[in-house]
Parts: sequence; structure tokens; C-alpha cells
Amino acid sequence: MAATKQRIVHGATSKWGDASADPVVYANIPECKALVVPVIEPNYIDATSLDSPGGFMEYVKGLTDPGEIEIPCGYTSALFATAEGYREDGTLLSIETSLPLERGQTTPDKFVFEGYVTPSIQGDDVGGIIGLNLKIRVSGAYTFTAGS
Repeated sequence: MAATKQRIVHGATSKWGDASADPVVYANIPECKALVVPVIEPNYIDATSLDSPGGFMEYVKGLTDPGEIEIPCGYTSALFATAEGYREDGTLLSIETSLPLERGQTTPDKFVFEGYVTPSIQGDDVGGIIGLNLKIRVSGAYTFTAGS
């Protein structure tokens, strides 16, 4: 038997709900096509001065901008209407991404983050599928819970 615990993306889930609800009530994001988790990249600010030793630049850690991500989905009118309603209302969403189970796990790894959605329809050529990208402006850090 193979020793690897790697797995394919199929079976992952992405859910969303109003972040102001207590508790958040999550619903599946329908027709989701990819696993998406924010990439956290700290900002480093140039602190180089005339006193910097050896002609090297110096940096200090600044604020971290969690950036934007896009969740690719298949278009449905219901999904567009939901996303557009969230955008119009300025709803801060909580998004939960669960990975497929790793061999030996009974609960999945989960990532939860918050952000604001902007939907955009993605056309294709005449025989292509109509897509809907959910652009999420991430707000704050994500939380990671390891499966067991």
C-alpha cells in the first residue's frame, strides 16, 4: 500500500454564510470548481538608512494585506442573485473550505476566512460553459483547523 497521504481536490467543499450571524449558518457555494484559500503575504517596509551596515537594505514587518481571491463557479441565476445580493448589501461573509479526508482522518482540514464578494460572469466561446467568478476581498486572517 502507498505511504502517501496526498489526495485530489474532488470532494472538497466551499460554503458561505453571513459573518454577523451567531452562529454562522453555512450553505454550500453551488457549482464551485476549485479549492481556494487566501495566501497570506506580510508586507515588509523599507527601513534602510544611511547607517545600514554593509550597503544592505533593511526591512521591518508592516501590516499584512490578505488580498483578494477568486472562487470559480459554474453560472446559475440563483448563485448570481445570491452573490449580487451580498454585494449590494455589503454583507461580510464567512467562508469555510473543507478539504477531502486524508487517509486516516475522520474530520477534514478546514480553513475559515471572511470577506466581501463581487460576482462576475465569465463568457467563453460559443461552445463553452458560462462561468461565474466570485471575487472575495478578504478581511483579516484565516483560521486553520487540522482534521483528526
